[in-house]
Amino acid sequence: MAEQTASSIVLDNRRYWEALAPERKGEPVESFKSGGSVLNEHERAAVGDVRGGRVLQLACSVGDEALTFAQMGAHVTAVDLAPSHLATGRAKAEALGLEVNFQEQDMMNLDQEITGFDLVFISWGGVCWAPDIHAWAQLVAQRLNPGGSLVISEHHPLWEVLSVADEDRLSVSGDYFNPGRDGYYDPLKAPEVTRKIGTPDIPHRSFVWNIGSVVGAVLAAGLTVRSLQEFPAAEMYPGLGERASSIPATYLLTAAR
Repeated sequence: MAEQTASSIVLDNRRYWEALAPERKGEPVESFKSGGSVLNEHERAAVGDVRGGRVLQLACSVGDEALTFAQMGAHVTAVDLAPSHLATGRAKAEALGLEVNFQEQDMMNLDQEITGFDLVFISWGGVCWAPDIHAWAQLVAQRLNPGGSLVISEHHPLWEVLSVADEDRLSVSGDYFNPGRDGYYDPLKAPEVTRKIGTPDIPHRSFVWNIGSVVGAVLAAGLTVRSLQEFPAAEMYPGLGERASSIPATYLLTAAR
């Protein structure tokens, strides 16, 4: 692939996500009304008590985490590239009577007024859309209040580059050390909705940032890493068998300004 500018990558990726948006609705409103939360126990522990705090969710998609934060009493801003995803999030917020400031923004180039947050949160399948992990971490650090926290809950980069070849056997389908990728060699690494509707014939580029790159970028941005946890998820290695629980599938990083 010819070298792309960051802006052209963003435009391609926006078109890609807009094509997927009609089939991406997230959790039903009824789930939130009955007290459901899309945060798992580890994420809840990492974000702590957000009541009255200012929370920014990056790459929010349809905003299910943003809605959860709003239900927890936070003042929430949620940004995403795809306007159709944001429209879904706004409709769900209205149905729930929640206030969430959904904005169409490139998380690599946020408007200056999007600042002063106590928590910046990004979840599964978010960091991979940052073309420059160091620039991304610098931006996050600038938008955090002193004492504020960054929480990254993500697919593990090892999961991103390993594919199940057969029971008890893995193959390497990606490059752990060279982040850029166009499309997906393994369809299980693509957004889940593509398994239902197929992958749009639209150029798109994502990035596999290894653990060293993420930690290094966060530290270089002047943040203090508080914790780094890795977790198995056997369902993310379908067909591997019992050994799927012996390798990481996700990670959770918390850092503070």
